Amino acid sequence: MKTTSTILVGILTAGLSAFGQVSARMEGLVSSDDGQALEGVVLRYRRVPRIASISGRFELVPGEDVVDGATASDARGTFTVSNLPAGDYVVCAEVPSAPYLDPCKWSASPMLTLSAGAVGRPAVVLRRGVFLRVRVNDPEGLLPAVKPGPMKAGNLIIGVRFGNGAFHGANITYVDGSGRDYAMVIPAGEPLFLWVFSRHVKLTDSDRSPVDNSGAMIPFGALAGQDQFFTLNVSGSASESK
Repeated sequence: MKTTSTILVGILTAGLSAFGQVSARMEGLVSSDDGQALEGVVLRYRRVPRIASISGRFELVPGEDVVDGATASDARGTFTVSNLPAGDYVVCAEVPSAPYLDPCKWSASPMLTLSAGAVGRPAVVLRRGVFLRVRVNDPEGLLPAVKPGPMKAGNLIIGVRFGNGAFHGANITYVDGSGRDYAMVIPAGEPLFLWVFSRHVKLTDSDRSPVDNSGAMIPFGALAGQDQFFTLNVSGSASESK
């Protein structure tokens, strides 16, 4: 993977002063489950603030520091974040160019407790999955034009349901004059359901059989090392069937 410079975006709504609490530091390592250091992993870290019931409403404890930021691992798989207030942190991780599973989506979110003046050393181990890729053919242009990005088009939502009804949406990765592509990383060897929803268009599958656009649950299971592909076709406006 290409070298990715470290990105650090911190939001502190109740910042630290020179005379305030002593800040902490995070020095972590990202690797695959086979022990390979991973470069260019985008790591998102978020402090879990304390919540209290105030006048019957749950609100942040007064004076709590809110931290939400991101950084990236270097060629050795390491990353560093300084000047953090003490507390509990959730660390999520995504690899833009490879199908590694974000632990915040597919397993228990890694939790790290930082003490004032101390250095926390999280070890983030990522399990490899596969890409789910869905092509939606729309030759008549019945879907409104959208820009690539996560969940940009409410007129057609595609994703995966798993477990006890949990859902992750796929991103729109490409749009052209005849349709659009969706993609996401999924685990291999687990029962999953492709979920499709639209109030605007009717759909068919690759065999031209109708797809329930009110929330189709299409069962499938991906094989390790093989991307999973689906093709859907926009066959008309949903209003035509009313």
